[in-house]
Amino acid sequence: MSTEQRSFSRAQRVGIGSVGLILAALLATLALLPSTALGQTVTTTPGTTPAATTTTPTLTLSSTSGLPGATITANGAGFQASETVDVSFNGQPVGQPTVNAQGTWSLSFKVPSLSPGDYGVVAKGRAANDTASTTFKINTGGATLAFNPTQAAPGTSVVVAGAGFQPGETVTLTFNGPQVGTDTVDTNGDFSITFTVPASLAAGQYGVTATGGTSGVVVNMTYTLVAGPTPVATTAPAPAATATPQATAAPQPAQNAPAMAHDDRYFGQTGYRIDNDDVWGFFQQYGGITTFGYPTSRMMSFLGCPVQMFQRQIIQVCQGQGAALINMLDPEIFPYTKVNGSTFPGPDPALKNNTPQVGSPTYGQDILAFINQNVSDSAGGQPVNFQQHFNSTGGLTIWGAPISQPAPDPANGNFIYQRFQRGIMHYIAGTGTESILLADYMKAILMNQNVPADLADQSRESRYFNQYCPGQTMSLCRPNDLPGTDLTFAFVQG
Repeated sequence: MSTEQRSFSRAQRVGIGSVGLILAALLATLALLPSTALGQTVTTTPGTTPAATTTTPTLTLSSTSGLPGATITANGAGFQASETVDVSFNGQPVGQPTVNAQGTWSLSFKVPSLSPGDYGVVAKGRAANDTASTTFKINTGGATLAFNPTQAAPGTSVVVAGAGFQPGETVTLTFNGPQVGTDTVDTNGDFSITFTVPASLAAGQYGVTATGGTSGVVVNMTYTLVAGPTPVATTAPAPAATATPQATAAPQPAQNAPAMAHDDRYFGQTGYRIDNDDVWGFFQQYGGITTFGYPTSRMMSFLGCPVQMFQRQIIQVCQGQGAALINMLDPEIFPYTKVNGSTFPGPDPALKNNTPQVGSPTYGQDILAFINQNVSDSAGGQPVNFQQHFNSTGGLTIWGAPISQPAPDPANGNFIYQRFQRGIMHYIAGTGTESILLADYMKAILMNQNVPADLADQSRESRYFNQYCPGQTMSLCRPNDLPGTDLTFAFVQG
């Protein structure tokens, strides 16, 4: 072998040896790396604790938009167990839930009375100082007006109660054009203005407008002036005819009606207080004035249960069942379709027959699908927002199931209605969606006061018409027609 060959062979051995040393060092280094770095699965030896991971708190809302006064639920996750969380809406505190062992919490609260727009909802843990946030949109159409009485003759004093306006702003009220009053909105978004209808006006419908000075919110409604007392039908039963109360003055029962406390449960707009704790809790839970309107009676017995009437609904407290709503639109209570010049859709038998049965094992999912299929945010080419209104004002608890499809008023294409078991939604083009004051009409029927002529024609033969007779047994004109009913002091303000 030549000298060159021996030198090459020696160099070759040295090179191979160096590569071996490098490979050995590399393998030793890899052996020291965590198994995850090599793409292997981590296994935890029993009794050992994996390394802690950091969880970012989250905040979600049951609804991302709605009207002032609507009840929504905030849900948090990833917070420190047992700590208190401060939840605020646009900087205003709305609750302080406690975190459970799983790091979650839930809080239901009412949307504050603020003008339409996007607002921040923030949840901050007191112990860990962690914060989560989201946004909620307050929709337009939240402001409402209510009248007491619901109709009147020229020269009558009328109370206009407003809700859903911006706290602290000044509201200006006009009637048939001229300004008739102003008031400052309270912290709940409410106001009240009393004015006298000009005696020179004739019977008919007149425009009423409330304008928020700061928010710019405008609510337009119509008010009906009647020429005088509604005549009693000649076919009415004799006891009713002899005991018909005068429509121009409230009935005067015995002067020993229980006094009312004038506290936060008392509503000066109508002169009634919510005494019953179950009714008060239900009223507060499901949107208060925005959902029910103002109370229009004392607690009384009606069809076997204690009840209290509000402008839109009747809340009953049947024994062992807690507070709930009467199905106002049951055929035996309020089957009427023509009221005060408006034509509501009647019940749709096919729709009623297809309503999921409450006792069904799949009722929960079936009724939601039924609502989604038959309650829409669009009808007749108009943005009626019926499903949105349904969800933001108590859902099935307040409305029950739909019993008609949406339908326009034959005499006014700007009005679209949908009938439910417990109420009628009313869309007004350019204004928004509200609910018909059904319980006000029911009260008018019971008292035979200010009943619209078309409604009187339909209800005269009902067992409810002209039943309120103060001074008689249970203040009923025909007690045999209404078993389980006692109207004593029912409509005495305090």
